[in-house]
Amino acid sequence: MSIFLDFDGTITTEDTVAHLADFALRFQSERQLHGDGQSAYSPLSTPTSTQLRDGHLLEIAAQEQERGDLSSRWDDVVRAYISDYKSHVSSYAPCASDRQCVEDEIAFLRSQKHVETRSLGRINECALFRGISRDAFREAGRELVRNGTVRLRPGFVSFIRAALAKGWRVNVVSVNWSAAFIEGACGFAEGEVCVVANEVRQDDGAVVGPGVLAKDALLVDERTDLCRSLTNSCDKRDAVREVMCKHDVSGKPFFYFGDSTTDMECLLEAARGVVVADDDTSTLINTLRRIGKRVPHVRDAEASEELVWASNFEEVMGSIFDLA
Repeated sequence: MSIFLDFDGTITTEDTVAHLADFALRFQSERQLHGDGQSAYSPLSTPTSTQLRDGHLLEIAAQEQERGDLSSRWDDVVRAYISDYKSHVSSYAPCASDRQCVEDEIAFLRSQKHVETRSLGRINECALFRGISRDAFREAGRELVRNGTVRLRPGFVSFIRAALAKGWRVNVVSVNWSAAFIEGACGFAEGEVCVVANEVRQDDGAVVGPGVLAKDALLVDERTDLCRSLTNSCDKRDAVREVMCKHDVSGKPFFYFGDSTTDMECLLEAARGVVVADDDTSTLINTLRRIGKRVPHVRDAEASEELVWASNFEEVMGSIFDLA
């Protein structure tokens, strides 16, 4: 049996993008201060009297200014994405209330690809992630979970351990920008959990698509050539299919866990799709119900239910293993 899980908001209790960006800002600040390219977490220290005598205070001030400039550029990236997304949603037809079937909703979700691709182009131009190694991203994920900044949903580790003990393949499929960051946050040994996500090139900080999608045609941004990035529901579906094909289990049942509309196509294709949400008023649950899908809580579901929801992995522990 294969299990696929989304990361942000599914494995974690909330989206981690802001934490990832904050890590990168601290990293770049530390790199400028120390010149080693690897210091990621230590806050800028108070300069010593020797540093002051040597004129290092001016250097530190300049570096703080550079960090501020980078932070400002990043804020511009975020604002531009929000503006693009809102504009696309408001102009798309049919509007949400008129999309009453699966096909219409999937068409809407796929239509957002150009918005995501333009945003990746802006991220690459911003160069927020330039010079950050996979090891640094991985350690960032570990540290943010360790210090409680990023929280995993209750029961996640126990659930994955139980799945691995049964010989199941466990995969994470995410639109996050760094597979290494996800690997660190999940905390499992190399090879235990397969992470399929975008990755960051260390030399220029560009976000590039995962290897499982590399055989697809290139999507060309007006500024940057990108291998097909993993950003929307269709990309996730195709990534799941490629992983299943790689393991020679195409067409066999799998379980999928997700919390957002980027997970919709995978949830609908799974033998059982589990919507992870704090309650039954989430955007994804409401969308699924709007297009005619029943989504009961896992404790109220019949064995034949294809879609259920749960707020954590403790709630699904028994039901999922009983279904296999």
